[in-house]
Parts: sequence; structure tokens; C-alpha cells
Amino acid sequence: MSQLLPLLLITSNFHIKRLLMQKISNLQLFEIDAVPDSETAIQHLKSTKYQFIISEIAIGKVDGWSLSSLIRSDIYLCDKKIPIVLITDTHCERIAEATAKSFGINAVVTTEEISQLNQILADAFSSQIPVNTRLTTLTVVSEPSLSDQLNNLFSSKFLTLEAESAKHGLAIIRQQAIDLVVLDSDLENDTALALLNTIRQEKPEVSVVVIIPKNDTSRAEFFMTQGASDFIYNPINVSRIINVCERAAQRNDFIISNKQFAEKVTLLELSKQKFQNLSDAHTKLLENLSSVVLELDTTGRIKFVNKAWELLTGYPIEDSLNLPLIEFIEFDELGGQRFNHQLNDILMQSVTSTTTELKIKNVKNQSLWVEVRLHQLVKDGFVQGLTATLDNIDDRKQAEEKLQHLALHDTLTGLYNRYYFDNELSRLTLLASRGKETHSLLYIDLDHFKIINDTEGHQMGDLVLKEVALILTQRLRQSDILCRVGGDEFIILLSETKLKNAIDIGESICQQIAAAHFTFGNTTYKISASIGVSEIDGQSTPAEYLRQADIALYVAKKKGRNRAHSYEADDVDSNKQLDNMKWVQRLQQAVIDDNLVMHFQPVWDYADECVGYFEALVRLEIDNKITYPNEFIPALERAEDISFLDHQVINKTIKLISENPGLHKVAINLSGQAFSDERLLPLIKEKLAIYKVPGERIIFELTESASLTNVSGTRRMIEQLSLMGCQFSIDDFGTGFSTFSYLKELPAHSVKIDGSFVKDMNVNDVDKTLVTAIANVALVLNKHSVAEFVENKEIFNNLKEIGVTYAQGYYISKPLPLLEALSFKFKPE
Repeated sequence: MSQLLPLLLITSNFHIKRLLMQKISNLQLFEIDAVPDSETAIQHLKSTKYQFIISEIAIGKVDGWSLSSLIRSDIYLCDKKIPIVLITDTHCERIAEATAKSFGINAVVTTEEISQLNQILADAFSSQIPVNTRLTTLTVVSEPSLSDQLNNLFSSKFLTLEAESAKHGLAIIRQQAIDLVVLDSDLENDTALALLNTIRQEKPEVSVVVIIPKNDTSRAEFFMTQGASDFIYNPINVSRIINVCERAAQRNDFIISNKQFAEKVTLLELSKQKFQNLSDAHTKLLENLSSVVLELDTTGRIKFVNKAWELLTGYPIEDSLNLPLIEFIEFDELGGQRFNHQLNDILMQSVTSTTTELKIKNVKNQSLWVEVRLHQLVKDGFVQGLTATLDNIDDRKQAEEKLQHLALHDTLTGLYNRYYFDNELSRLTLLASRGKETHSLLYIDLDHFKIINDTEGHQMGDLVLKEVALILTQRLRQSDILCRVGGDEFIILLSETKLKNAIDIGESICQQIAAAHFTFGNTTYKISASIGVSEIDGQSTPAEYLRQADIALYVAKKKGRNRAHSYEADDVDSNKQLDNMKWVQRLQQAVIDDNLVMHFQPVWDYADECVGYFEALVRLEIDNKITYPNEFIPALERAEDISFLDHQVINKTIKLISENPGLHKVAINLSGQAFSDERLLPLIKEKLAIYKVPGERIIFELTESASLTNVSGTRRMIEQLSLMGCQFSIDDFGTGFSTFSYLKELPAHSVKIDGSFVKDMNVNDVDKTLVTAIANVALVLNKHSVAEFVENKEIFNNLKEIGVTYAQGYYISKPLPLLEALSFKFKPE
């Protein structure tokens, strides 16, 4: 027989020791040294070269984690890479896994998993600190050299997957578990932002580290505000990238462990069997003398009790004999009443044994949680009394209560948290579906709270949140449930409350919060609240009710804040907002899938009798069908997400210009939000440089109404675009009557005459006069004029006679796909 491998077993728990000794002995591979504590274990480690170690965590002055750290420091006879397995009563898997990585532990298992010890020993012994404890990292980088550099850096720390595009990366994330994503902000077609948004929506627990060009602080700040966990600069700083990614990984560990923690609490609530039947009564009587052992007669009086009774209760044994056990039980607890029934059931022979948890009173009148096991004491076929064991579980019960409180409450305000809210919303939805009363949900978001947080700091912001929580608490009825579900977001579940009453309650809350003021030093702040209301009628899902309240909340903000708005199926504002949200998601998906399509409409140059330039017009390809701008642009503008489309159109168009010399000059439309987009001009400059396109090949168009909204801003924008070589055109010119005076102030290169005048100029003298006036003013100011909506030959010829520079419309050509536009031919009749 081959020599047995020395194994060190460290435990003071007789039950665990016996079970492990039996399991390990059956393998016939190990020679076992069993010691009760870490001090003894350290002495053995100094004299014996062990091949395997199994230990509990609580083993004396040096716990299992710390002992593992000592072993890994290579100060004992055993190999510092020796397999180590820790045993614990229970654990949160992700916390244990993350901690195990830090201490070099091969496996952390619960006592319930000891039955799987054979496989655990085999895995740990064969792999030794296995590689599968490393995080799985996905790099989404289009530049091969940068991708290779990252993979070389990560190879020792992470399991690394690669993707060269956002579309490829999203497919990987949806197919397998990813812990960390390293995302290049310079992905083609600006798809990095769309991928980040999709990850935040679908896999919020995944950390995302973004690669930013060196010293581009504005881009770093932008991506962090969009949900990135951290950022690194390119060129890569080796020491920083590892630190940043490990820090982001720790965030991932926290998010996942928090979720697992919630699941543990749920299991704790649903099953008490985990803490019952730790051993049978016979084993306790014989082997665990720390337990209280009693014998009761048929009336429930104490006939025998061991010395552990005195340690537990403080009552002397002689004073306790012949007293009913029931006298020591706290009867104002439901557990005490239940125990009385169980005791009677055993004495009446309805059952042979029972187990319960209840509180007893000690000699100082303090309550202690104990676990009580009762068994019939049968002699000669008759019940002569019963045996009982009492175990002190007070520490465990208090820990459970603290865990339950932490799992269900927000640590800052003490209110219920999102986890509790989700459960209660599901409960009310179920009640409503059974034909009970309808309920309501108030989704509360604080207006202007960010000003306080940014100005006074997070500590002062936390004080405001606590004060708001107090205001909301004072407004609650006993049946209402108040939760904090986000930074400055609260939800109230109103039990048995119709929608109309809920709106009234919401309005009163708005008034109370608006009436409050918050003073810091010499500065006083006021905030308000916007509230979305939805009715829980049992006809939908919990997620849908929350979504409806979220939509109503957004409508309340759009209507001016400091108000409550309810979601209703026929509410126009709610339906618009729902449509807006859908279009934002469709646009993001279209960008990721490269389904943004550009069509080009030729613009005719009268002087040179050729196509002077093309106007770029965006379409979306959804489900293999072309969707036109009038279907999605209004929704994006309402959702205030039109800047994202601006960026995509600019990137796509400039790229197509660089690839197709036939697009000799192209006009690109800007949205009315262009003035407030600080990233627009840097983006244009960047794309012109990347694709090597001269600015002279680009004309940017902005509507007259948007231009006149901010004349100084328009002027600055035109000046900046001119420095890049680009031209600027005022679109839809003539719709206002104050524009002629402003036209000479704006250094625009051309004006596009509003089509509503052009299309009727042959039948309406006023329209023809306006078109002529605009063309003449443009000529005097040395600007080009462009007429749109040129739909027939007569209009085309009249515009030429008037002296208009360019013509655009269906008479010349409708907007065309790229290849058709490049081959376009037009010969005026």
C-alpha cells in the first residue's frame, strides 16, 4: 500500500469532526491529524510537512483566513501552495469567492456541502489555487496592437476574451458570463457609447472600464457620467490599468455579493429547517454537555436538569426542580404559546417529538433565544414524561435579525430598500389580481437635489435625504410602505388607494417638500419633487407598474416639476414619453448593428449646370424596413437624446465622404440642441482629422428658428466651423419676419429658402415676392441662396430667372441611396 498523505484537520466541533473523519477515512489516501484550535495547528505545522489542510474559520486566536495567509507566506514546513479548504456554517458565495482569492484559499464550503467532500478534495488537490477564480474580462478594441497589449497585461490576472467591434462584444456579453469589460471609446462609428448604454440596461452588474485618448478629460468625464466604472488613458500606463481593472472588479464582486446576500436572506425567511435538527436529541444528551438537558414529568415539571441550566439561565438547579418548564418561557411571544401547544401534544401522545425556537427569561429577567427539542420518554409502552434539550441560539437569532434588517433597509435613511419594495410590489400585484382592492404607486424624484450635493458635498446631501425621508414618513398612513430606491428617488406603495386619491396624496407631498428649506451656513436651499403615479389594478406585472410610474414621473418633470402626474393608457403625454423611450432604444440598437442608413439628395447649381452638392438625410433600417426621420426625430427631440443622433450622422456622413470622392460636397443637418452640445465641435474636428476630409467638402445646416434662438451662439458656431474650412447654411429661411436684420449679423455662407414659399410661388404672388426678396438680400450680402421643394419645371425655371443659386426638390431628384446618388444624372428641359 502506498504511503498516506499527511492531512491537518482543524475543528473543535465534534459533529463536523466526526463527519469529516469518516469522509476522509473512506478515501484511504490521507493520514489525519485532528487538532481543536489554531495554536495547536501552528505547532504541528512547524514539525510536519502536510499535503492538505481542512479548517473551520473560527479556530481560536488566529482564524482560518489568517492562518491561510501565514501558510501562503512560506514560513512552515509544508509547501506554500498546499491546498486549503475552509468550512463554515453558511456564506455568501461571491464574498467567500472574492475573499478566498485574496487569501489564496482553494475552496470555501458550508457544512451542508461536506457530503461533496470527495470532489472538493480532488478539485483542490489537482488544481491548487485554481485559475477559475480569475475574473473573465472582455476587451472591445478595434486596434489590433492595443488589443494585444491589453491581453498581454491581463493574461496573469484575468481570463481574457476579445472583440473587435461593439456588435461582436454585445454578442459575447449576451452569450456568457463576463465580469469586466474594457471598452475603447474610439470604436468605429462611435458605437462605444451605445454599447455602454446597452450594458447598463441589460447587465448592470458588469463593470466597464473605458479607454480614453491621453488627457481627454472631457471625454473621460462624459463616459463616467454615462455609467462607466472607471477609465484609463491611451497610451496605456501599465501600473494604472491593472489597479483600475482590479478596482472595477471589486465593484463587480460587491454588486454580485449584494445580490447573493439578498437571496440568502430570502432563503432564511422561507426555511427554518437549516437551523433545526443540527443533531438528534440523543447525540446532544450524550456528547454536547454545553446543551441544557432536562427530564420532565407528565405535567411538564422539571425532574432533572444538568449544570448547563445554571450557565444559561442563572437559576440554581435546586431552585428549578419541580417547577413547570413553562414558567421560564416568555409568554408574550407567539413562540411561547406555540410551545405550550407542542408540549401538550407530546404529553397527549399526538406526536412523539417536536422542535421549536422561543425565548426564555434568565434570573436577570433578560430574554434569551433558545432552540428546544422535546421527545417522549416511553417506559413499558407508556409515556412517563419527556426529555428536553435547550441550546442557546441568542447570538445567531440576533445576527439573523440584523441581517434581515440590513437586507431590507436603506442604511442612510433607515427606510425600506429596493429589495423590500420589489417584494411588496409583487405582493400587492398578486392581491389586486385576486379581485381585492386596487393599490397605487408613487415614484418620487427630488428636483434640484444635485445642486445641493455638488455645492455643499455629499455629507450635506445625505442630511437633506434624511430630512426628506422624515417629511415623507410623517405623511404616511400605517398601511403605506415608504422605500428609498435610488440616490434621490423614493417610492410609496399606497395600499387600497384609488388613482384619484393617490394623485391628491402626491400633490400634498409636493407641497410639503416645496415648503421645506435647508440651510448650510449662510446659504439656504429649496427643493421640490416630481411624482409619477400608477395604479396597481392586478391587470399587469410589477415591472410594468413601475415602468408606468417612471413614465409618469418623466412627464411631470417635462411639465415643469413640483407636481404629480398619473399614468393612464389614454394619456397623450404618457404615450408620447413611452414612444420616446422606445425610439431611443431602437436608435442605440441601430447604431450597434450598423443599421443607420444615409440617403443623399442632389442640389442643382444653376451657374455650373451640375450637382453643386448633396444633402445627407438619415434613415433607420429596422426589421429590414427603412424608417424615415419624421417617425423618430420628434421622439428623440422630446426625449432630449437628439444629440446622440447628431453625432452618429456626422460620423457616418464624414466617413462616407472619405470613401466616396463622388460626394464632392455634402450638407449635414444639425438639431436645435447643437448649441448646448459641448462635444459637437470637438467631434467634428476629430472626425475630419481621422477620415482626412477637408472641411471645404462639408456644409452644416441649422434651422432659422434655432439660429435666432441664440444669435451669439450661432455666430460662435459659424466662426468655429469656418476655422475648420466648413460652410454654414441657415435652413427654412423666411419663416420669421425679423430675420433680414439678423442675416447680415450672421456670417453664414448660404440661406435655404423655406419650401412653403417655393412650392406655391407660381400661383401666389406674395410667396414669389418673398422668394425674390430673400434671393436678392442674399446676393447683396454675398451669400448663396438655396430653394427647396422644387417640384416642377416652371418653379425650376422661375427660380433661375430670379437669380437663386441652388435648387433642390423632387423635380430634380428625391433623396437617393448612396450608389444611386453617385450615378445620378439630370438634364433640365
